[in-house]
Amino acid sequence: MDARDVIDAFELLGNWEARYEFIGELSRELLPLAESEKHAGNLIQGCDTPTWLTGNLTGGSPPRLEFRADAETPLVRGLVALLLVPFQGQTPRGVLEADARGYINKIGLAEHMSQKRRIGMEYFLERVYQIARQAEEQVRA
Repeated sequence: MDARDVIDAFELLGNWEARYEFIGELSRELLPLAESEKHAGNLIQGCDTPTWLTGNLTGGSPPRLEFRADAETPLVRGLVALLLVPFQGQTPRGVLEADARGYINKIGLAEHMSQKRRIGMEYFLERVYQIARQAEEQVRA
């Protein structure tokens, strides 16, 4: 699933109850983390709900990022899956150039989140970009 698919789905789903159900279903799209990866180094600082994120380069030419994540609640797992859509499988440069805020605005997500969740989302996105910057350095080395 790509960002356009999500945007189209949100347009088809007429209300936020149906959209939240869709977000919950997206949580099944997350690549799982091993329990051993749920440590402080992968924990997103600033999120109220404990949320972990890793990103690794895959083989191939060019190398692409594979993000894996988990959160303690089903809703946050779904939100994480939703936020990762424009980044998953992109090159590090593609992640850094992705218009995540444009994507979030098109689906109207931020206006349907609490202030705490919006803050957590910003921390999450910053961690995604940090992983991409580190991966880009690895690719150049």
